[in-house]
Amino acid sequence: MSNLNENNMLKKFYHIILSPLFWGTICCLALIFCVPNTATEQYRNVSAAGETTNPAKIVRVGYLDSPHFMQGMSDDAKKYGMAYDYLQKVSYYTNWDYIYVYGNWEVLLDKLYKGEIDIMAGVSKTPEREEKILFPNYAMGTENYYIYTYANNPLATKGLSVIPGKTVSVNKNTVMLDILEQWNEAGNHQIKIVSYSGNEDRYKDFNAHHTDATVDTDNAVPPGGNIIPITKIGQSEYYVAVNMARPDLVDDLNMALTKINATNPGFIGELVNAYFSDLAVIACLSDDEMEWLTDHPVITVGYVDDYLPLSDKDENGEVSGILKDILKEMASKLNIQEKVKFSYVAYPDYDSMIRAVKEGSIDMAFPVDNDVAQAEKDDLFLSSEVICMPMYLIYSGEFSELKLHRMASKQGNSISDLYIRNYLPNTEVFYYDDIDDMLDAIKNNEVDGCVMNQFRKDGYLNHVDYRDLHAAVLKEYSSRSFAVKRGNSELLSILNRGITSLPSDFSLTSTYPYTGKIASPTVKDFIMEHLYSFMLIAGTITVVLSVLVVYIFLIHRNRRRMQYIARHDSLTGLLNRHSFNEFVDTHGKKHPKNNIIIVAMDLNGLKTVNDTLGHDAGDELIIGAAKCMQQVLSPFGQVYRTGGDEFMAIIEASPEKLSDIILELNDAIEAWHGVRVKTMSISIGTSYNDDAAKMTLNELIILADQQMYKDKANYYKRMGIDRRRH
Repeated sequence: MSNLNENNMLKKFYHIILSPLFWGTICCLALIFCVPNTATEQYRNVSAAGETTNPAKIVRVGYLDSPHFMQGMSDDAKKYGMAYDYLQKVSYYTNWDYIYVYGNWEVLLDKLYKGEIDIMAGVSKTPEREEKILFPNYAMGTENYYIYTYANNPLATKGLSVIPGKTVSVNKNTVMLDILEQWNEAGNHQIKIVSYSGNEDRYKDFNAHHTDATVDTDNAVPPGGNIIPITKIGQSEYYVAVNMARPDLVDDLNMALTKINATNPGFIGELVNAYFSDLAVIACLSDDEMEWLTDHPVITVGYVDDYLPLSDKDENGEVSGILKDILKEMASKLNIQEKVKFSYVAYPDYDSMIRAVKEGSIDMAFPVDNDVAQAEKDDLFLSSEVICMPMYLIYSGEFSELKLHRMASKQGNSISDLYIRNYLPNTEVFYYDDIDDMLDAIKNNEVDGCVMNQFRKDGYLNHVDYRDLHAAVLKEYSSRSFAVKRGNSELLSILNRGITSLPSDFSLTSTYPYTGKIASPTVKDFIMEHLYSFMLIAGTITVVLSVLVVYIFLIHRNRRRMQYIARHDSLTGLLNRHSFNEFVDTHGKKHPKNNIIIVAMDLNGLKTVNDTLGHDAGDELIIGAAKCMQQVLSPFGQVYRTGGDEFMAIIEASPEKLSDIILELNDAIEAWHGVRVKTMSISIGTSYNDDAAKMTLNELIILADQQMYKDKANYYKRMGIDRRRH
């Protein structure tokens, strides 16, 4: 019986292995496990030695042109935008290698549905889409949808009261279309909806006024194009959407986004600030803000007198300082210069200005210490930061022997007083009527020191009486804001919109015209500095005349010195941003000759040096870079320090010599060695006109910047460094 069973089993086995179904199954399994799936398992994983290492997964990305979100619509174009940076960050954790597929919204969404692309950024989640595509656990962000129109359209001034019958354009197959239809139906607005396959055709018709308005996100329309939002119609979260056949990519996404959120929770906010801080929606006042301005056509501004470069009263009794310049620029950016006027009230001390805000006799105050806890005690609302300044300890004698027990403060200047109490709490504070008395007290050892901001320190210590005093920078900076009475949220919101709309360096560069006024030499300075000459005046009239000539000469010299200070960078001696802006304002729209070359330069790794070795090391690096640039580039033109680690040169040389000049510059950089920092790296970009294309100076500067940032990206890529952390 046993043998019979064995024979039957053998027969069955032979039948199985000889059957076509068996061998067909074997072949299918072989194909599945041995042949790579080109849709899901494409890798570029061959090392220089020919061995497999660190496989990169190929991912096809739908890429559409959207301002600030995705830009660079070819493989050769420079890509940038919030979504582009977001996808790059994801690739650091997933090892994805992207292939970009270009098109408009409707075409790319259809490709995503069909599996012709793998992922697409900026896709909102709807029940219909969830049946066709996959979404990760984390949203990229939240966007608001607005109806926009041109400023000269009746909709801009009369609003929704005249919207019935108007044509509003929107893209097909989008959440924007769904939200617009729901908004129209719910509010019975009776608009005519015109849908388009993509942004290009939609904006072409909108710009030609074939439609009255269009729908877009709050992160898509920049200011300056005469396009303004008239109403918000809704909002939604948006994601990186994935083709239904690629659940592996969803797993990768969730893993990457979990790590990003754990290690850098503010990543999305950083991207939003980087790309969407300068938007039409920000600069467009809301209904309640416009209503407040209508009720307050004159805004009363209190300021501290004798507080240059921030605020002061000039010889005519008019306001002076950056306060006036900032408010003028903010009103222009917000387009309210015809709707509101500013009335200024000077206060002899800080405390009386703060009381005036609390009592309601003025609408707002400046400069106010950006101390939130103190603002709560004073019943004030603080605006965003207007300017941040280094603070200095002023002292006499040797720093090593200094013991801070007694500190001086100007009577009524609570900014200095608060700084001392916050950061030097164990000292006793003595009050003086003016700064001269305070500095005299330090000279006479009545007190150990005082605290002054950078601008006032530079001004007062320039006087002869105080040149024996010393200054040491303090660790904590001090920032200044506007302040309004608690509860005045409308004015606060208007101020914050205005501050956000200003260029990032506007407040700092606005100080330049006023710093020289702080340091104006006095007669006493002149007499004390030239006492021996005055003793000789009694000798003869000739000596008197000679001294008068010397006096006039020194006045002019001091003026030139002040002009020099205003136009040059104090750390490196290079021309500063103010000088660069003056040159660009004069020549920016002109077409330079072919021998004018723009060189944009940026230090690599300065933040890392500051964070790891200290700011003295960072200063050494900046000074070393400036010396290399002066050595090589100054013979050909001017070199400017335009920012903390940013430099720009405008030189005259034939384009044929450019490569030799840059090579010489790189040799100087490579040869440089410091005491605290051993090596230096600088990213460089250049541009010049040729016979084929004539660009303005402004356009050449932009092109040089772009080349420099491309060089910087290559540097960080070579070094394997995350540039956002350095």
